[in-house]
Amino acid sequence: MNNKMKLVMILLAAASIGIAGCTKESSVTSTQSSSQQNASIPTNTIANSETSDIKNVSNAGKGDISQIDVTNIHSLKIQSNAAMVKVIGDKQINQAEWELSMGDSKEMDTNVTTLIQDGTLQIMLKQEQKKLINTEPLPSLTIRLPYKDFKSLEIDNEVGNIFIESELSVQHLNVSSNAGNITVTDVIGKESSNISTNLGNVEFALPDQLAPLYVSLSTEMGNIDNQVNLEKATNTTSVVSKELHGYVGEAQSENATLNISTQVGEILFKK
Repeated sequence: MNNKMKLVMILLAAASIGIAGCTKESSVTSTQSSSQQNASIPTNTIANSETSDIKNVSNAGKGDISQIDVTNIHSLKIQSNAAMVKVIGDKQINQAEWELSMGDSKEMDTNVTTLIQDGTLQIMLKQEQKKLINTEPLPSLTIRLPYKDFKSLEIDNEVGNIFIESELSVQHLNVSSNAGNITVTDVIGKESSNISTNLGNVEFALPDQLAPLYVSLSTEMGNIDNQVNLEKATNTTSVVSKELHGYVGEAQSENATLNISTQVGEILFKK
């Protein structure tokens, strides 16, 4: 076994250990960020969207569900420094809902702030550790969205797994993580989708009804498992890196695009 492959195995093993805690679910108390206190709205209050208006919703209860009116929202931006993030489309609801849960940890402070500005809903989770080494599971942030046409959905989670699934309509989908697995099921950007993680695996399951699509898959250290028939496919393989390009459906000049990449990890592409 050459040195590069040894390095791959070591990094993948380290990733599986470091990310394992992301899948554990629990319940939590989230505290209001001091920098946003002057603009706060109580838990379970609906925040109305107005152009150039900024409103803040902070969940101060344990296991509470907060609701946000997204009638005038066209874009969503979710940011987290350390959490398991789930985004679920739900045709049974009319407002966006979010819930934070984790164990009664005394080693972490977790703050969630929600802002609405110029038609964009931002949900920001910040976790601060009281100790250098944290042995507690990561918090879980679950966001449910009503079915409507969104211009963009952007998720940036520094550490932790990301799950996106079911009944979402979005033009541009952008998902990224520094360390964590990403799973996308039955959701795709109608114009573009960009999915990337530096350290972790990506699993992408295409929706049943799909317009023609250009696909680009790449991993610097890992394997690509493609279970979808691709037209005009090109496959590039080196010692450890792999790339796969092709079309789902007929190649057209204005195909929607799907880019999936990982530095260290596996890619599973399926229907």
